[in-house]
Amino acid sequence: MTGKTATETERNGDEREAKRLTILKAAAAFFNSRGFHNTSMADVAEALGVSKPFLYYYLNDKEDLIFQCSRIATMQLHELLDEVRAADVNGKQRLEMLFRRYARVMTTDFGICLIRSTAPGSLNSKSRDTLWTGRRRLNHEVERIVAEGIADGSIRSCDPRMLSFAMFGAFNWLSYWYDENGRKSPEMIAEDFLDFFFRGVGMKGETRDDAGS
Repeated sequence: MTGKTATETERNGDEREAKRLTILKAAAAFFNSRGFHNTSMADVAEALGVSKPFLYYYLNDKEDLIFQCSRIATMQLHELLDEVRAADVNGKQRLEMLFRRYARVMTTDFGICLIRSTAPGSLNSKSRDTLWTGRRRLNHEVERIVAEGIADGSIRSCDPRMLSFAMFGAFNWLSYWYDENGRKSPEMIAEDFLDFFFRGVGMKGETRDDAGS
């Protein structure tokens, strides 16, 4: 009896990963529509037309489901960073490029899972800290890009950390209120947000003191 060839092993690995991804997509949709605590492994199994033991063959438990869904979004964000780093643009353009792509990821089921799963109560502290490490990396990268923009003159002098917090605060809330059936796509919303950040909303010629008087 001969063992499996390298091609067969690779094909089996691809099939396993495809089935695992199908499970994660179904689970992410449930978590986002019902909430983590109101979703069970039985719900996911029923939606896929499989048994609970089938799910446990691919994933450990419900917490592992939401962690793996969130991990996929984290990996997508790291791929996004690689693309942004490779672009031959100034700091402001790099920041805009990053958040246009970020808005798209944050409105997918996996992106929504990432934002919501890092809230207290969904994951144990170890898993949450692992995901937070990936998110902190993104924060630090944005701070670096802002500093780069200040140095090249494309962004005015400001506190890079505060701008990073402000932008992520705005864009992360997309995962709570974005409606895929609404009138604006993630890209359109990103353009609006970037316009608010880089051009402001005050009338032309109005100063900050004028606005507050």
